[in-house]
Amino acid sequence: MSNPPTVAAGALAPWEIEDLPEPPRSGRKLWLGLIGPGVVLAGTSIGTGEWLFGPAVSAQYGASLFWLAMISIVLQGFANLIFMRYAIYCGEPVNVGILRTWPGPMMWIVFFAVLDLTAIFPYNASNAAVPLAAAILGRLPHAGDALLVRVLGISIFLLAFVPLIFGGTVYRMLEKVMATKLVVVLGYLSIIAVTMVSAPVVWDVVTGFVSFGTVPLRPETLIVDRHFNVKHVAFGTEYLARGTWERKDGSVTGELLVTRDGKLMKFNLREPDKLDEQAIVVRDQILKRTEPFAASGKFIIEVADRGTTLFADGNIIDHHNFQATRLRVQSEGSENEYASLEEVPEPHRSRLRNHLKHEGLAYVNVFNYVGEHGKLPPLDWAVVVAFIAIAGAGGLTNTMFSNYARDKGWGMGSHVGAIPSACGGLTVALSHTGKVFPPDEANRSKWRGWMTHIFRDQAIWMFASVIGMALPCMMSLEFIRNASVVGDRVSAMSAEGIAARYPFYAALFWFLTLICGFLVLAPGQVSVGDQIARRWTDMLWNASARVRQLGEVRYIYYGILAMYAVGGLIILILFPAVQIARISAVLQNIALGSVSLISIYVNRTLLPKEVQPGWFHQFGVLLCGVFFLSISLALLFI
Repeated sequence: MSNPPTVAAGALAPWEIEDLPEPPRSGRKLWLGLIGPGVVLAGTSIGTGEWLFGPAVSAQYGASLFWLAMISIVLQGFANLIFMRYAIYCGEPVNVGILRTWPGPMMWIVFFAVLDLTAIFPYNASNAAVPLAAAILGRLPHAGDALLVRVLGISIFLLAFVPLIFGGTVYRMLEKVMATKLVVVLGYLSIIAVTMVSAPVVWDVVTGFVSFGTVPLRPETLIVDRHFNVKHVAFGTEYLARGTWERKDGSVTGELLVTRDGKLMKFNLREPDKLDEQAIVVRDQILKRTEPFAASGKFIIEVADRGTTLFADGNIIDHHNFQATRLRVQSEGSENEYASLEEVPEPHRSRLRNHLKHEGLAYVNVFNYVGEHGKLPPLDWAVVVAFIAIAGAGGLTNTMFSNYARDKGWGMGSHVGAIPSACGGLTVALSHTGKVFPPDEANRSKWRGWMTHIFRDQAIWMFASVIGMALPCMMSLEFIRNASVVGDRVSAMSAEGIAARYPFYAALFWFLTLICGFLVLAPGQVSVGDQIARRWTDMLWNASARVRQLGEVRYIYYGILAMYAVGGLIILILFPAVQIARISAVLQNIALGSVSLISIYVNRTLLPKEVQPGWFHQFGVLLCGVFFLSISLALLFI
């Protein structure tokens, strides 16, 4: 029997040649086929970014920064398509394609080992523990509950490996898990959005996704009912207290930021014994000032504006309408009081109107602000960058579109095979190399059909990513707006906010919202474990004949999964939940930016000209790479 024809393919084994399978054209097969990588990755995408950083950003800054999430999602779409294009052509993940190019597989494996440091942090499990702990305790967890939260995080992390061990191919199990998650989570959040979220909040979120260039400015002092953000300067030291008065026990939760001699220190407002005498005095003054506002339905805004301080205080009508009952302008020893906004002289009137319209914040254009002040506005940019990073998928997660397209059997993936589960799995062979098709007219016609199919898949993913970001943030804006969210409590705070707004159904909404938060985060840990093991299984299986001699591909997959389990446990024990998420999110930007740029080189090097991406697609991927690398590097200078 003669050997099948092959074509050279860089540094690894040559590709065999077969015809491209027919793409789904129409009818039931087409729509069932769309339950694919987009659904799996959408289920993964609606996770820590959408349930932790998204609501945390919206609670503090409104919906003004959502346009950054939209840019992130759209640019990721360009990268996802070029990753999948490679898999449709040869049935290999794009990571394997990178190994085929100069400087060779060994150097690229070292490169991926460095990048994958972004993925080993099990932030989904650590953060899923918080709503679960709140459900168990019947209240928001605090510092004294750290051991319970940590034990629950470890338990969730270990249980996340169970779905990866049973049930046919791993990919099909992930489809079931993520499709169920999308239906349950988006269904519940949609009910909340339709029945409980007010029209101004919906409009704020919708316009936030397209308000390009808008950034928020927080006033020096903003007290809104239970939530406060108060700045105080004494003896050359700046104090910033951010916190919330708890409903159930009247205690305070938050942090005190102390800037002295250029050094920033953070303290827990609950622990005054760790403060010096002067800081204790300031803390007590701020708490004494803010406590009467809890449950009062009143607000105070104080804004420093070029030697002038603007004051506004009044009542909050229908939870969102700030009606000022007193306005003051203090400047150079003089002070003027006004009964209405119309009486305030310009430009102070416009500044105050901006703050009142946006519930304490002022929305400004970032380019105008930088031009006027020579720097970016004073936001928590580490959290904002994490928000951008995890919007959509993020990091090496995006490359999994190519892995899942192969395991789904799309394009030439149907000739290659998939990774079977450890128990109850099918006997599925995974080829150590891909297969390609001759670019004749018949195959190019089928190729165009497959390109249309992955465009549909990405449309589903992008839509689900935007909706998955919008719905939790609507809940945050409606129920905990202006809360200075500390730590990983945002999902539990949203649950508490809904329960407080509707006391007759408090127990029901408290439980359902917490369970929803748990279902958002915990399945994401299942997917993360699979991604790490799958990524390295594919690379090692294709690059090393010695690895293939160890036996079935499942042994490699589960060996890597076991190593990840050990590493993840160590990280969960050593690091707090939010620190895990922030470290991972920032590093993911570097990973996605790097691989996006390299994927252009891979597609131009290994794909025939007839199926290479067009200039517009390549330019979009180039922008993706530059964008994600730039926002990570920018943190060094902010």
